[in-house]
Amino acid sequence: MEFFQIILLSIIQGLTEFLPISSSGHLILAPIIFNFDDQGLALDAILHLGTLFAIIIFFRKELIDLTRALFDRKGSPKTHHLAWCIILASFPAGLIGLFGGEWIEVNLRSPTFVGYNLFFWSFIFLIADRYRSKISSMDTELNRLSLQQVLFIGCAQAIALLPGTSRSGITIAAGLFSNLSHTSATRFSFLLGTPIIFAAGMHKLMQFISHPVPEQTYSNLHLLIGMGISFLVGLLAIQLLLKVVARVGLLPFIIYRLILAGGILLYY
Repeated sequence: MEFFQIILLSIIQGLTEFLPISSSGHLILAPIIFNFDDQGLALDAILHLGTLFAIIIFFRKELIDLTRALFDRKGSPKTHHLAWCIILASFPAGLIGLFGGEWIEVNLRSPTFVGYNLFFWSFIFLIADRYRSKISSMDTELNRLSLQQVLFIGCAQAIALLPGTSRSGITIAAGLFSNLSHTSATRFSFLLGTPIIFAAGMHKLMQFISHPVPEQTYSNLHLLIGMGISFLVGLLAIQLLLKVVARVGLLPFIIYRLILAGGILLYY
């Protein structure tokens, strides 16, 4: 496996894991454009772990506070409430991923499905973006989310298992519909993504350990470089998304998604 392929796949993983532009759409196009071979489970797992480290480092203070709050009822009630919101909202995606993830991967990963899904959810994101920009009611605070709002955002994250949707995009949109500000919805999306990204990385790693590839096309150096690049790009992507969404909302990413969807559907 060439270093160029490692670098490009690492950049794609680092960007698309966090930006609402759909990782599946890019992972379908990249092998076609550059004639790549399948990168394998080990690299998939390592790249996921790279982006996991990015989110842990960027939100380290919040994550430490939330972890403590789960086991310390004498601490801040608001932080305790937010910690349990993240746990509850992770259940729908975890259950569907556990029982239906393999079926989705096998049956719904066609380029045309990804293209149409990119189109459909882009318009939903646009409606959410315009809806939140127009209403003048007070923003809901993250630590005051109701059970209904939490489950709504959690079920939205489960839908993101459909290729072409974007986990960050649909959870931000659900947050906007739940009366969160653009910044709060984006931050909650990142915090909510931590358990899911961890679970996905561990699942791929366990798959590789239980079904090792006899002849690897990459070395430990490849894996180390891939994890480092996905980590650094992931950090930049988190900062970029927070800044862009706070200033102009989701519109730049929606336009990009529509262009990507058009390219996929035209090609196929």
